[in-house]
Amino acid sequence: MIGFQEAKNGERTVSCDGKFLHSKYNPSSEGEKFAQNVQADFSPLCLIFIEPALAYSAFFLKKRFPRTQFIAIRFFTEFDKTENARLFDRTIFFDENTNLADELFECLSEEELCSALVLEWTPTKNLLPEKNALVWNEIKAAILKSRDVLGTRSYFSKRWLKNSISFFTNINTFCTARKTKLPIVVASSGRSLESSLPFLCELRQSYFLIAVSSAFLPLITHNIVPDIVISTDGGYWAKKHLAFPTGHKSLSTPVFALSSESAVPKRLLQNEKIIPLCYDDDEIQRQLFLSLGIPHMPARRNGTVSGTAVELALTLTDRTVYCVGLDQAPAVGYQHTQPNSLEQSSQAADFRLKPKETRLTSSQFSSAGSLAIYRNWFISKSRTRLSRVKRLSASYPFAFSLGAIKDVDWAFFKDTESDGHSAHADFSPLSLAEKSSLERKKILSAALEKIRMTDNFKKEFFPMERLLILRETDEEKKKVLKRELEEKISAFLKDYT
Repeated sequence: MIGFQEAKNGERTVSCDGKFLHSKYNPSSEGEKFAQNVQADFSPLCLIFIEPALAYSAFFLKKRFPRTQFIAIRFFTEFDKTENARLFDRTIFFDENTNLADELFECLSEEELCSALVLEWTPTKNLLPEKNALVWNEIKAAILKSRDVLGTRSYFSKRWLKNSISFFTNINTFCTARKTKLPIVVASSGRSLESSLPFLCELRQSYFLIAVSSAFLPLITHNIVPDIVISTDGGYWAKKHLAFPTGHKSLSTPVFALSSESAVPKRLLQNEKIIPLCYDDDEIQRQLFLSLGIPHMPARRNGTVSGTAVELALTLTDRTVYCVGLDQAPAVGYQHTQPNSLEQSSQAADFRLKPKETRLTSSQFSSAGSLAIYRNWFISKSRTRLSRVKRLSASYPFAFSLGAIKDVDWAFFKDTESDGHSAHADFSPLSLAEKSSLERKKILSAALEKIRMTDNFKKEFFPMERLLILRETDEEKKKVLKRELEEKISAFLKDYT
């Protein structure tokens, strides 16, 4: 039980179950000493304080780190309305139902988490050691995830820019999607998709269909043509899901929703109808879109294309969004509904000493970690942004639930959504690129040259180097790091400007 009392110097102090969380004599002096003793050999972008109670030390920490964002991890709600609570930019309450790692990753950038100073208030640590240890583990998970994301961004930045140049110089026909009055089905390629294929075919006129690229082949193999096919993956392997012959009968109907950094065959960009997607947090890509005057639709960046597809679907209908093939768990045998383009490529390398069974088993175990991350994203968003989303299947035995996202079957869909309306794609008038590929490349080069030294550019393509500069406290070392970064940027853009 929390009990507030008056300290000897007249300030407020507090105890919990008879144990004082602050000095009984001078709590503000105690807080000042704590702040003075904090060791930090870098400049933190974020300070995460584990249950600071009345947070007297936060006042003095603010003086030491005036430009740092302060986050409080609270165990007790009683402290949220106390005077010093206002010193924190954000407060997260932690209990057994809190996915703290995901919440931190959602509210803080990767750079902030990788340059976070984490503090604990010793009295609350001693009072609740197990809970305190759980919080440390969650914070560690969030920081490690941020480190991996930063590493991925740094490693793939050249590839993504190369993809963007190809996208902007080869796209010929573009449009945007309008709202539909129909429910939307988002098709992913998990194993549960297979059992839903007969129903998708039977009820095709009752819904608008968005398919992630890996689900495209199994759908058209069963004569189910999506209204939109979406791809956002920048890896070279993503092209294989879209490597269909130009003029294929199934390519005359879908529109392809593509982020500018996605890996896409050139002939698809040149010959098919494209919905350009621009992530709402990507200022660099937005500038490139503006420089060429190409219209685009906003999209949210997620760890998985299925998440981006679902959030796009929510903007295109006021009705329910149904997800099929959204297993988000490893399966025995094939991890995706067949046929699958990557499987067709991989099986060519199977032989007697490394048979298909060995490869599939390895894939099952290696995919578990990433699928858990994707699954947790859906769970954490299920009560807020994804409140209109349901997971649809032919009574498939899913290994995991998706939080508040309800699992329903096709009988539910028929009773709720089969109202006889005819499905049709509704897109804005198509526009053709007015400038030649060479003219567009010159415009892009000029745009990149203009923004090359902006903070957004460094954050996008050189996140590690930028973070080292932000963390450095020695001005001479900081100048050296800045000079090295400028040289890297010049070498990086040599191929594009």
